[in-house]
Amino acid sequence: HDGLALMCALFGLVYRYAVRQDQNPQLKQGVVGAFVITRSWAMLQVDPSCTPVPLQCGAPLGYFNWNMIAQGTGAAVESGIAFGVAALALEFAFKKGWVGRFPSA
Repeated sequence: HDGLALMCALFGLVYRYAVRQDQNPQLKQGVVGAFVITRSWAMLQVDPSCTPVPLQCGAPLGYFNWNMIAQGTGAAVESGIAFGVAALALEFAFKKGWVGRFPSA
């Protein structure tokens, strides 16, 4: 998972710039959620049984079959854990003074 390590490094930069000195928990969760959604969608692989134009993969949703839903769920859980732990580590580093927060604009 070298790609995930690189994404966590990018996440750390974005998180530090995004949250600054703001204590809004929704802002912090939004940064984590944006990275989780982006990585999860990028990891989806279209099932070979799908027809390309228009994309039709069958039950249950037409665009997504059960295999693709399972892939997305697994990717979302993995990404949520990775980026959530990275956010917690950054918050811990902020509290210890190891990493400084950027001032609010």
